[in-house]
Amino acid sequence: MTTARRVAAALAASAVLCGVALSPSAAQAAPEPAATGARAHGLYGSKDPAADGVSRQSLAMLGQYAAELRPANSAIAWLQAQQCADGSFTAYRPQPAVPCTPAQARDINSTALAMQALTSVGGQRPRLKAALNWLRTQQNPDGGWGATPGAPTDTATTSVVIGSLAMMGAKPSSIRSPFTGKQAYDALVAASVPCAPAGGADEGATGRGGGFATSPPSPGQRPVADAQATTAALLGGIGKRQVAAPVQSGPPPKCDPAGATAPEGVARNGAAYLAPLLAPAGSHLSTVSGAPDPGATAEAVVAMCAAGYGDKAEGALHWLEKHGPSWAQKTGPAAYARLIFAAHTAGVDPAAFGGVDLVKKLNATGPAAPKPVPQPTHSGSPAPTPSPTPSEAAMNPAAIAPAADADDSPVFSGAVWWVAIGVIVLIAAGVVVVNRRSTHPHD
Repeated sequence: MTTARRVAAALAASAVLCGVALSPSAAQAAPEPAATGARAHGLYGSKDPAADGVSRQSLAMLGQYAAELRPANSAIAWLQAQQCADGSFTAYRPQPAVPCTPAQARDINSTALAMQALTSVGGQRPRLKAALNWLRTQQNPDGGWGATPGAPTDTATTSVVIGSLAMMGAKPSSIRSPFTGKQAYDALVAASVPCAPAGGADEGATGRGGGFATSPPSPGQRPVADAQATTAALLGGIGKRQVAAPVQSGPPPKCDPAGATAPEGVARNGAAYLAPLLAPAGSHLSTVSGAPDPGATAEAVVAMCAAGYGDKAEGALHWLEKHGPSWAQKTGPAAYARLIFAAHTAGVDPAAFGGVDLVKKLNATGPAAPKPVPQPTHSGSPAPTPSPTPSEAAMNPAAIAPAADADDSPVFSGAVWWVAIGVIVLIAAGVVVVNRRSTHPHD
């Protein structure tokens, strides 16, 4: 029995050591440089995050992804900790250690943006699956999503969800309402504005024909085009999201009634609506009050460039180069990220945008200096850039420890599995030795 105890003790010690090796916390990166204030906890920006914490964090991380940088681990962990156990996100959770309650308002835009941000860093499949399953439960009968659970379908929100599905490598049209079988593109088509008749009041410089309404109209109502909704629907209709690769400009967009029933057709009709608003020098989109809107203008540049109409948005791009950096300085990290998206999709260096290094400015709002994404070392392969619809497998697969409230299933690498198998073999061998000693005590 003495020998048996020794064998058991040795096996127990081996199991403990291997258990440490298998622990997710043991695989964490080295400590990062210290930060002060809110950034010490991984959050980008110093303003109150109550209304925009998750969306701000997600956009900042996506901005760094567009610049081929990996956010600091503390930034990723901050976003992870915001996820509720059901897979959803609120606009901001001030106490991540406290489980989400049904009374806490879930936010579909924040959830969709967080999905894009987590996809960009890789190794987040359980979290993404939980978020996707939650989004399925919130899909409206018309196939779209509202800004909050139960809200009427919103064109911009539906388009953000489409971008998240595309970035995950999922087919947006495969996610259908359990009530009607309709999918997101059905909702976009329903919100599209028909092309104006030739010579009609809505044709020409106003560019109103072919746009999108903020939401699908009620039966009997005529949709009214909105520039920001059209910007979102253009990007969603072609199945892309904010971090989109540059596309060479082709023929100018034209509102074609023949494409009024197909998702991409109505999306490109939306480009015909936007083109007259963006092409002239000094062009920009405006808020409801008529004030210049750099954020909406940046999104419009992304959508037009991603659809192959970048030359029709040159005026807006130049306006952003002149006015965007000062706006971002006042607004914060999400604004810098949106300008980086516009520069990236337009093929402009974000480190020299209007004489400002947007990437450096964005990084300065974060918890620590981000790290460059590893590039292939073999010759003959160009450095990877974000593709229009990359799957998670194409991302950097480094895993980050899960948050206390979300899925904490470990994702083991092949090497760790071999360690685990070795432990099992050692334990099995120990059991054989103990049994043999017990059967033949005098051997």
